[in-house]
Amino acid sequence: MIDELEQAHKPQFASAPGQAPKTATVEDSLAAAAELKPMVGSVRRLARERRAAIAKQGKMALPPEER
Repeated sequence: MIDELEQAHKPQFASAPGQAPKTATVEDSLAAAAELKPMVGSVRRLARERRAAIAKQGKMALPPEER
């Protein structure tokens, strides 16, 4: 059997030649999730405020770059 780590990296898509050669381990995924978890509440709060402003004032409530 050939070890996957010994094989040359072949990207799945031509448009993404630098994509990761293998998937993240479970430990890597859990560490990333733990690092991002504190940000979830603030992102949800900002999205809620943005939706409320749009509902109240319409699309013009957004900054010009987001319209």
